[in-house]
Amino acid sequence: MKNRIIKSTFIAITSALLFNNCTNELDLTNPNSPTPESFWQNEEHAEGGLLAVYAPLPTIPMFGRILTGIHLIQRSDIANPFPQSGINDAGTFTVRPENPRNLEIYGEFYNMVSRANQVIERVPDVEMDVNRRNEILGEAHFLRGLAYFYIVNLWGTSPLSLTEAATLEEIFLPNSTPEITWASIIEDFKIAQANLPQDGSFPKGEIGRATWGAATGFLGKSYLYNNDFTNASIELKKVIDSGIYDLNDNYSDNFTEEISNTKESLFEIQFDGNETGVWGGAGDNVYRAQAFEGDIAPRNYSSQQSMSVNQWVLDLFLSQQTIDGNEDPRAKATLVWDYPNAMIYQDVFADKMLGDDLKTVWVRKYLNFRKESALSPGGWQGATNNWKILRYADILLMYAEAENEVNGGAVSAHNAINVVRSRVNMPNYEGMSQIDLRQAIRDERVRELALEGWRFFDMNRWGITADRFEQNPEFRSNSQGVFVRGQHEYLPIPSQDVESNSNLNQNPGY
Repeated sequence: MKNRIIKSTFIAITSALLFNNCTNELDLTNPNSPTPESFWQNEEHAEGGLLAVYAPLPTIPMFGRILTGIHLIQRSDIANPFPQSGINDAGTFTVRPENPRNLEIYGEFYNMVSRANQVIERVPDVEMDVNRRNEILGEAHFLRGLAYFYIVNLWGTSPLSLTEAATLEEIFLPNSTPEITWASIIEDFKIAQANLPQDGSFPKGEIGRATWGAATGFLGKSYLYNNDFTNASIELKKVIDSGIYDLNDNYSDNFTEEISNTKESLFEIQFDGNETGVWGGAGDNVYRAQAFEGDIAPRNYSSQQSMSVNQWVLDLFLSQQTIDGNEDPRAKATLVWDYPNAMIYQDVFADKMLGDDLKTVWVRKYLNFRKESALSPGGWQGATNNWKILRYADILLMYAEAENEVNGGAVSAHNAINVVRSRVNMPNYEGMSQIDLRQAIRDERVRELALEGWRFFDMNRWGITADRFEQNPEFRSNSQGVFVRGQHEYLPIPSQDVESNSNLNQNPGY
């Protein structure tokens, strides 16, 4: 097996990477800390600077917990969060600009941007192997594009920084427009695509690094999010035609601790557990684990208030049967409810889930049922169930969507969605109109990708978010949260950034 990118090497070189070159009368430079001029001297420095860009990804504020469990999963119409002040506010539509969970992910994404900007500006001048230099630049552009992909989808009009800040004016940037930010994201993914190995290999042979497939997949996804269906189809077809990726035979293999970095995975967050770590963002010794389990597990099995799943999701799964007349196997891989012999962690579901909880649908996907609960033992730091950001199944469904929009009801669109359905023995779709196939693809994205962090983004890009919540207030029955059209499509920009930057305006409604 190829070497795996080592998270423990994500040493915090903050003193070298989170500085600015402002001239002050009082020079407080630490003589023992590296400066831009002393740091970017050789290939080792270039590699270290790049690792610092990766560093936030597996941490608690990011994909380890706060971003995934709270902001990506709990906000959609799939989830029905229970109220928990300061934690579940985004999911109950009560988040305020001063919310610390909002600030944490905002800050970490911009840490990635700042560090990527320095790599992109400094590495071209470093004397080193040309091929590796190009790979490093490709990885940095991918990571910056990835950071802004989430920034524009979460906050919409946040600032766009594409250079290393040298003055206060370059720090206090105004709001960007989504259109300008998307153009930058697409350009970053194009550059990454051109600079990363096209044979599907990982740079340096280290699993977990950005690859050509990841860059191309996110380039196609970015075009799709901008309704540029022609270019989306072209880029996504490149991934399909490459022959590098395929679906796993077993759908559930995508969500277990024991199996990771499979042929279906284009990019996933690498968790190593780091049980001796501490709570926090990217640093010398922080938790790098799947800690979001407590935010999505049934509340009787978590110290958090957590969430349930809205009934329509289970109904969607049960509305169709496999070719041989059975239930879609993705249902029990995704959800747990009161079905015969259902287990919840190490308990019999019907014995432990009493009253209304027995009638409620709960999350199954990504949960480690071999344990006794979500948080024992070592829930915050021990779980190494990698988060799959981009799967080949998503590529196929996005390609089907793009092809259907370009060539309504195209055979190519039918074929792509049928590959996904065939894996779980669901019957093929044939001869559907553009409108019917469009809805079928949207429904299939729920069956295949539910609780993987894409649903809220999908709702926003389809323009259905407000309608879904306004027409279905029961989706927030646990909290009585009310979705406000024109406000809750995006999170608030953190108050400390707005208050300290006179050029920055708050998002509408906050």
